[in-house]
Amino acid sequence: MLNRSLALAAFTALTPMAAYAQNVPAPVQAQELRQLDGWSVSALSRANGALPADLWTRSDPDVLAIVFDRLPAVYDSYAMNTLARRVLFSGGDAPRGDGALAVRRRFEALGKMGAADELATMAAGSGSALTDPGVAMFAAQAELARGRRAEACTRGRNATTGENPPAFFLQLRAYCAAVTGDRAAADLALELARAQNAADTWVTGAVAAAGGAPGARPPAARYNNSLFTQLSIAGQLRPGPNPLNESSTLALVALARAENAPQPQRAQAAWTAFRRGALSAQDTRTILAATPAEITSALPPAVIAMRQIQAPPTAAGPEAVSVVALANATAIATALRTAPNASEFSAAARFFQADIARLNAAPDAAAALLFARAAVSTGDVQVAQRLVASARQAGANEAALAPLEAALVALTGARGEQGTMAMQRRIDSGAAQARAAARDVAILSALGAPVNGSVQAFLLANTPQGGARADSGAMLALSSAVERGAIGEGALLAVVAAGEGGPARLDADSVANIIRALRGLRLEDEARRVAAEAILAGQPS
Repeated sequence: MLNRSLALAAFTALTPMAAYAQNVPAPVQAQELRQLDGWSVSALSRANGALPADLWTRSDPDVLAIVFDRLPAVYDSYAMNTLARRVLFSGGDAPRGDGALAVRRRFEALGKMGAADELATMAAGSGSALTDPGVAMFAAQAELARGRRAEACTRGRNATTGENPPAFFLQLRAYCAAVTGDRAAADLALELARAQNAADTWVTGAVAAAGGAPGARPPAARYNNSLFTQLSIAGQLRPGPNPLNESSTLALVALARAENAPQPQRAQAAWTAFRRGALSAQDTRTILAATPAEITSALPPAVIAMRQIQAPPTAAGPEAVSVVALANATAIATALRTAPNASEFSAAARFFQADIARLNAAPDAAAALLFARAAVSTGDVQVAQRLVASARQAGANEAALAPLEAALVALTGARGEQGTMAMQRRIDSGAAQARAAARDVAILSALGAPVNGSVQAFLLANTPQGGARADSGAMLALSSAVERGAIGEGALLAVVAAGEGGPARLDADSVANIIRALRGLRLEDEARRVAAEAILAGQPS
């Protein structure tokens, strides 16, 4: 790591000579640049959304370790996934006290959510933290998920594991040796595992297959983690029934990025990893587009729609263009309509976001409403406003449009007269479902929309019902974090309080309290996304 003196000296050497023309020596600051560590390392710059450098300083590291450990492994809420990623990717000053365990849990949380690229980048810059076996294990798994075997093997060798390495590192050593043809080293690693009572029959068979000497009956492929995934691919093991049921998100990323992975499992893994926020839409499109045309069963619905969109036109001329555009719109509408839950709908909306923005027509009013809902779901405000207006012109029901307009107001900021008018419109359009309207009004009020007498009277007469309470312990801790201004801790506690299902499953009071807490932490954009997601999800059962 260069110190600040060297960096400024190099800068001075490259600076034009104007300073010397005035006989004024360029100043050189002799201050050491701090080495990055497990707290300060970041995958985001301040210009790209990283939280302030004091995000950890008002927290106890032992509490942070618990919070990191409580974060979900799977996020059904894209808003909460985005919030957790922003916090975990942000570096800052370390909290006071021994933070070794908390640092390890931070990297474990990154691994659980499948952030392979960011985890690998941050691990490489984490300094001495990378020797910690827990950090090294997830760093190695991240490299395996990225398809970088050499880097993963290096991470395993450099970890400080002592005389009795954890089973993962012995299995990693066996894999690294087997795929490079060093069968003796692979056998030695497996023997060490047996000596520690950590032998695994499946790993033994998979290592043999990966080394080119499969047994008479090779085991079925396993995709539990990224190491087992790479072992299965290297050994050309065939998947059994429901092979992705126990897959970690890093394992899904590894399978999706492996060009020689079996189909349709690769396509399934890519879609699930995308839905969990671990793959970008562009990367997922590239992977799904590589699915052989003869594979038609067990594919995500998005693949069918994508194939329609990417199919070359069979005719030319204005009429043909219109026919193709209508067919594309119908295919996208079908993908949105068949989404079994809010999480899948959100994923389909993000996957087809650019395609939806380019649509000029919808096959029917129901499809127009779906496109408007999808645009609101992705937070594309201008497109959403246009599509909501188009849906209204197409004859969409006003009661169905009302939540979309309320969510749009949430995204743009429910303040002042605009907020009051938005709540009144939601009340007026929700007469048939007054309690659902009351939930949306309560959420808008948490964002700062003024509550006048008529709104108060409506809420008193129509108390929002349905939904689960947020985790009470996490909510109490969240209140304390807000009081202390502990931004990182508080934001993650909001995620823990909402749980895997996110705001869509919570009652109105819990959603409102989480929104107020995020605003108290100066996370206004995150509060708006949570509000919009909760409104779009509708009244929970």
